[in-house]
Amino acid sequence: MSKNQENQDNEEQKCLDLVKRKLNKNDCFGMSNQQYNELQKWLKDAKPNHNSNKFPDITFEDGFIEHFKVTSSAEDKKGSKQKRESSNFERYSKNTFLSNLDSREEDMLVSNSFFREFEEHTYLNIVNSIKKNWEKHIESYDKQTSPSKHGIFLLEYIDINIQTAINRENEPAECYCSYRISADRYLLEWIHRFKEKIEYLILINPLSIEVIRLDQILNIIESIPRVVTYAPIEGILSHNILGYKTKKRDI
Repeated sequence: MSKNQENQDNEEQKCLDLVKRKLNKNDCFGMSNQQYNELQKWLKDAKPNHNSNKFPDITFEDGFIEHFKVTSSAEDKKGSKQKRESSNFERYSKNTFLSNLDSREEDMLVSNSFFREFEEHTYLNIVNSIKKNWEKHIESYDKQTSPSKHGIFLLEYIDINIQTAINRENEPAECYCSYRISADRYLLEWIHRFKEKIEYLILINPLSIEVIRLDQILNIIESIPRVVTYAPIEGILSHNILGYKTKKRDI
């Protein structure tokens, strides 16, 4: 197995483990108690696909879970700009610190701080990311020789840079620190067309989890308020590095 494939398998397992820890009935939409208990069992029994190069990523009895990442950052052929620029910034910070440390006198404590603004994040970016990746994985689903009875798409939102405000009449606005797909009337209507192929979608990040049953999307949409606002989080990415250069000792 290649190192890249091993890393991908580890990321899929970490995401699945995060779902197991965070899953709560209050975060599920269009599901009965029986369906919720059934989903819990599927997640508990889920195992990585032995052939990690083929669809799907994870399997359970008569079902599958396909994992993919989505972003609210701009994307190109190389993926998320935010993720790429964050990695470049981390590498720059480390190399600059080590260079500064190397140039200092021995037995000296060295501290450096590095800052840069977040890349631009938009609601349109995350909608386009979900649609693009969804269609790509549906193509893989369609190539199966024997489709499974139960299908789950596991979407991992990797940025957490979009906030959501849900305004209901005569009630204070509900504010969330992340994108909420359960309030996205437009995208849910688009996803509903795949209800014959995919049974559930799960959108997960460290701050929240949402589980949507696709064949109940039209009922879910009826309860969505007309006023839902998505706004990017303005922020700074920072690295604070502390090190100590010791004097070489003779052995």
